[in-house]
Amino acid sequence: MNWGIIFHNFVIKMRELLQTLWGWLLVLFSAIINFLGDYKVSVLAVTIAVALDAFWGIWAAVRQGKYARSELARDSISKIAAYGSALLITIMIEQVKDWESMFVTSLIAVLICAVELWSISGNILIVNPNAVFFKLLRPALKGEIARKLGIEEERVDEVLDNGVKPTNKTQDNAKTE
Repeated sequence: MNWGIIFHNFVIKMRELLQTLWGWLLVLFSAIINFLGDYKVSVLAVTIAVALDAFWGIWAAVRQGKYARSELARDSISKIAAYGSALLITIMIEQVKDWESMFVTSLIAVLICAVELWSISGNILIVNPNAVFFKLLRPALKGEIARKLGIEEERVDEVLDNGVKPTNKTQDNAKTE
């Protein structure tokens, strides 16, 4: 996966995330975690978020009867590299400029964590459509779930409620984005 695709997917998810109250709550949750710690906390939070997204992405693929290819591992490694590079660059800039607030690094980590939590939530709903808390997020996550399943947004409820396997021929494997 190239970095342009990672950035494109990031922007799409961020736009979708910031259009809902639930998305803003995920941003707030990520902010609390990232602004309470130092650089290590921000890097660790991003790493854990990407790892959890990969885990739930694999589980969602298995739940759909699909196999998880090595492409999933490459995508996760690519995301860690892209996100890590963004964090490293901002950490270096803040260190050189002697900014003690860590605001920029924390802000980037907050946005990354929020996007990954959004993706994780979509995967959890694919695995267990009746998950108590995540069921509340379901209407807001229809676009995310549709992209993961390779179906139209209008079919998301049908697929999740009836356990219908997606029939879209264009997607032969679930990926974490």
